[in-house]
Amino acid sequence: MELIIIIVAIISIIIVGYLMKYNTKELEKIATNEKLNKIAEKYPDNTEICKTILKKLKNESVKVEEDPNSNSTLYIAIQNKISIGNTQGGYTRIQTMAHECLHSVQDKKILIFNFIYSNIYLLYFLITSVLVIIKKLPNEMIFSNILLILSFIYYVIRVFLENDAMIKAEYIAKEYMEEQKISSKKEIEEVVQGFKELNKGGIKGTNCNLFINIMIKVIIFNALALIF
Repeated sequence: MELIIIIVAIISIIIVGYLMKYNTKELEKIATNEKLNKIAEKYPDNTEICKTILKKLKNESVKVEEDPNSNSTLYIAIQNKISIGNTQGGYTRIQTMAHECLHSVQDKKILIFNFIYSNIYLLYFLITSVLVIIKKLPNEMIFSNILLILSFIYYVIRVFLENDAMIKAEYIAKEYMEEQKISSKKEIEEVVQGFKELNKGGIKGTNCNLFINIMIKVIIFNALALIF
């Protein structure tokens, strides 16, 4: 049975990867457009952008901190804080700040649940995998099915939160740029077009990667059950 699950999971990854394929190199090229980066240089630092957008969203209670040693920018729901990583000054930083600010105004119950549940989900995977290896799991198939259900719940919640923020971020970033009156209408349109092109592949990539990551966990667990 474990072998069947592994095969189905691998086929699922191949199908989803094919249907939602995106060109990573092309996305990197779009994200590092020098012309658009020069336009974005005119705008304030990331902390200031965040605070302005948060004010626009009527959510100024959020803490904003910069961590230059980190490559990740994220909203931490449990601390109500946006941690800004090293964005290297690219034009995409404006949309990234909008994205994280939008996370801060999403349903708090879902955000807190996602934070706690994500850790429980990962812990469940790690503990059951170790128990399989040391032969302390009585019925691997029951725990494999539980992992599938937990993975489905995790995927649905994460996809909802990420898609909601990614889709809206483009428009909030555009509104922010228009309100700042720093760039010309043509320059703003060029930057927004960059956002659109990036999001075409970025949204697909995020959804695809989330799916692949949970399927890899299912494959690893069942492979361990098969081996041990």
